[in-house]
Amino acid sequence: METEPQREPLAEIPLSGGQQTPGIVRVGNTVRRFPKDNAPFVHDLLLFLEDQGFPFAPRFLGLDEQGRAILSYLEGETWPNSGSELSDALLEQVAKGIRCYHDATVGSPLAQGHEIVAHHELGPHNTIFQGERLVGFIDWDDAAPSTRLRDLANAIYNYVDVSHWSNQTAAEQARRIRLMCVAYGWDDPIALVHDFEADLQQALRNHEQAGRTGAIKVFAEEVSWMRQRAQELRMALR
Repeated sequence: METEPQREPLAEIPLSGGQQTPGIVRVGNTVRRFPKDNAPFVHDLLLFLEDQGFPFAPRFLGLDEQGRAILSYLEGETWPNSGSELSDALLEQVAKGIRCYHDATVGSPLAQGHEIVAHHELGPHNTIFQGERLVGFIDWDDAAPSTRLRDLANAIYNYVDVSHWSNQTAAEQARRIRLMCVAYGWDDPIALVHDFEADLQQALRNHEQAGRTGAIKVFAEEVSWMRQRAQELRMALR
């Protein structure tokens, strides 16, 4: 009786770049990563999104022999540069994808009585693109019940790059904020600007309480800059 030849194990290819979490590898058409503390919730969310037919998230395929989560591999690349360089077409696709995701989680058991389940880390560094096409959102480790406002504000802040590192004018940032709001179906862009400002101020307070000297300096500068930029954005968006 002939024995079937043993197959060589597939190579593990480290995935890196952007703000990639260490230790993540590609194995064939899958991604392997060691689960974090909230892994059961994240796995349930990914299974739920698959059941809902949401097309912009990896599929959870179980655990491998090392206890690593097995996720489907999304072919494409994250955006390596500032979100200010994303095209209008990509911003619109992203906003529509976020709206689709939020809508899918409304009223679900995973929302635990909150408005939605937020991703909490949406941005170019956690988005897979193929040229001018959105493929999907990755890195769901921080997903948790929250509000549309918080998740959308955080996402638009990152995709537009509303920071002092961006070289765009307030008028251009306001235009791109409005563009994403229209694509999402959000009618109060000024509420997002309020949230940008409040979130940075809270981050600064957190760093002050923890005594993180380096982070305090960075966030103090960002809060100071955002105070003026937020005023300009509100004026442009009225």
